[in-house]
Amino acid sequence: MKPLRSRWHGSLLVRTGAVLVGVFLVLGAVTVTAGLHATKLRLQESSRQRLQQLLDTVESTASVACFANDEVLAGELASGLLKNSEVLSVTILAGDAELVSHQRHVSAQTDPDEAPAAPLVRDIHSPFDPGQRVGQLRLVPNHALIRQTMRHELIAALLQMALQLTVAALAVMAAMLMWIIRPIASISSTLHAMDATRGERLSVPLHHSRSEIGQLVTDVNHLADRLVQTLEEERALRLQREFEERRYHAIFDNAQTGLFLLNTAGALNSWNPSFARLLHLPPAASPAGLSLQALGWKTPERVRSLLRNCLNRPSSTSADLDYCAPDGANLWLHLVLTPIDTDALQGVLHDVTALKEAEASARRQAVTDPLTGIANRRGLEQRLGDLAQACAHGQISGFALMLVDFDNFKRINDGFGLPAGDEILKEATQRLCACVKSTDVVARLGADQFALLLSNLYQGEDAEGVALRVLHSLQQHYFIAGSPLKLHVSIGIAFYPRDATGDLPRLLLNAEFALDHAKAEGGNGMHFFNPELAAAAERRRQLENDLRMAIREEQFVLFFQPIVDLLESRISGAEVLIRWNHPQRGLVSPNEFIPLAEDTGLIIDIGLWALEASGRQLARWRTEGRELSLSLNVSGRQIPAGLPVEVLRDALYRLGFRSEFLALEITEGVLLDDVEGALNWLTAVRSQGFSIYLDDFGTGYSSLSYLKRFPVDRLKVDRSFVRDIDKDPSDRALVEAIVAMARSLSLEVVAEGVEEAEHVRLLHAMGCRYLQGFYFSPPVPLETFDDIHDQLPDMLGNALQGFLRDTS
Repeated sequence: MKPLRSRWHGSLLVRTGAVLVGVFLVLGAVTVTAGLHATKLRLQESSRQRLQQLLDTVESTASVACFANDEVLAGELASGLLKNSEVLSVTILAGDAELVSHQRHVSAQTDPDEAPAAPLVRDIHSPFDPGQRVGQLRLVPNHALIRQTMRHELIAALLQMALQLTVAALAVMAAMLMWIIRPIASISSTLHAMDATRGERLSVPLHHSRSEIGQLVTDVNHLADRLVQTLEEERALRLQREFEERRYHAIFDNAQTGLFLLNTAGALNSWNPSFARLLHLPPAASPAGLSLQALGWKTPERVRSLLRNCLNRPSSTSADLDYCAPDGANLWLHLVLTPIDTDALQGVLHDVTALKEAEASARRQAVTDPLTGIANRRGLEQRLGDLAQACAHGQISGFALMLVDFDNFKRINDGFGLPAGDEILKEATQRLCACVKSTDVVARLGADQFALLLSNLYQGEDAEGVALRVLHSLQQHYFIAGSPLKLHVSIGIAFYPRDATGDLPRLLLNAEFALDHAKAEGGNGMHFFNPELAAAAERRRQLENDLRMAIREEQFVLFFQPIVDLLESRISGAEVLIRWNHPQRGLVSPNEFIPLAEDTGLIIDIGLWALEASGRQLARWRTEGRELSLSLNVSGRQIPAGLPVEVLRDALYRLGFRSEFLALEITEGVLLDDVEGALNWLTAVRSQGFSIYLDDFGTGYSSLSYLKRFPVDRLKVDRSFVRDIDKDPSDRALVEAIVAMARSLSLEVVAEGVEEAEHVRLLHAMGCRYLQGFYFSPPVPLETFDDIHDQLPDMLGNALQGFLRDTS
């Protein structure tokens, strides 16, 4: 019974009923109290009104009794009034004296403490004179009767209210039972038996789809869904955590990286097998009593600093540390420390020995020449910086920089192949190292250029002695496939700080100036830097800038030196010579700017301009009906890429001249630099109808095999042989041989340097058909060139007059 009483005691229905009863009781009490008060006032007012009416009825009788002072009549009147149950007492006054006073008997039920009711007083006037007051009639209402009536009405009201409240309470409780209690009880019983993990959910009670109970069921179902989802997520997280723990242990135990735990003091707590393997610790070693700092680090203070930094930040810190293993092995290990708790850290250890060795090897390779094993340019620059610092600190007085460059080494590579050239460079490296002290530096700067850095050597005499040893050593024979070969070298020398105080790039540049000067003097020698070399280099730089400007602004002009045809006694054409019309300097000789143009590659642009100008002039002569040819000098730098056949063909068709009237002059050196390339280019040029002249013939190799192999149309005998043919029999014999040889090879000959009439007679006698030289005209501008036609008969007549007379 106790559980039942307890259940009903806490029942929502009972609690609601109790609340309703309490509310109804309070409401009833308030209502009854207010009703009683209103009823009392109503009954009293109603009684007063009836008594007033009663007074109105008996007022005339009372007027007679009071006027006559008739006690009998007054007594009858009072007795008659008391017959009305609402009158408690009657008092009649005649004048101010009491005439009669009658009172109803008070029952025992009357409350003696109740205050008497206020009497109703009516003044009585004379029946003959209404304005004369003759007495007074006083009636005291019977409040006991009013109270009795009130009690009856109270009982009836209470019964009615009790019935109404009971019905209302029962209706409310029935509605609660039907619409709230039973659905909630059903929900509760279903909820206790429901298994949310199996998908079971509450059903919304009938007629409650839109009520609060329906919303409650929906919310409970949503809550169940979230709980199930949370449980599933928690289960998944638990499984994931278990998996991560297993994986962590597997990684920890099997990782190739060393993993370990330690406290803030550096004491080791645990490690994985790779940690022991990396540190070469015995397999049975235990972390007990070991600290990270006490291991075989070569710099334990760095480990302590790493530990302090990790604790002070706190964040991961790392460093590469040199480690000496118990078995004597030297290793480089990358150590990373990471705080994982207030009193614990995690460490990671990597073996970076191979990486460190690779970095060291890369650093060595960065400053080492791979072919010879000596320093390269970068290594030389580093050593230059070291010596400059030593000089600045007074450790040495100075040093010398010596640049050594082989003369014409490219021909070795072209003639014997790159492997043979590499072997010579290796042999030269050994010889250079033998010429200097062990503290000096030998470096290879380029293909065939070396540098010697001679520390604490700043006197010209001392450096000259080293340079002479180098010259002597490098000029000794080299052997290629058993055959001896002798090479020449040039040396440029500069001193620090004398030639470049505090400016190492300037020191290198000054040494290059000295080397260039040594080469310009013919090579196979040495030269010391002096300020005039720098000034000359500055002039060369300025000239190069001006030359580039000249190309952009087309400051060049063509000069023409006529070529005379003795057979037809006419000018057959001219050699085109370029002149530079400098804005400030006037005409600049080609001997001054052509070598610079060839060195800088500007000769290609200049050559293209000369081709355009020559083509335009040939097109004008063709329009005028003049059959004059032009020969244009071509530099070796233009063959083959600088003046491809496509450019010649384009100029031919674009400008409108005939290819047989344009000849290209080349030197023997062009043929020797790249035999196959030159041959292919010459063949392609000849296929387009252009002529090929071999210029300065006799000054080079003058090989007959070249003349047979290369497609050449004319030989131009160098002026150095023609100049003295009237005085030197050997020169005359040589020119005769060249003319005869050319005739046998079906080649034409042009003799250059014809300056005397005797030259004309001798060359004519030799059978040389074409002549060129100052006897006829120096190179002249176009407007002067036409005047030579008129003078040519006189010049030929004067030169050949004696010859013709002798032959006749």
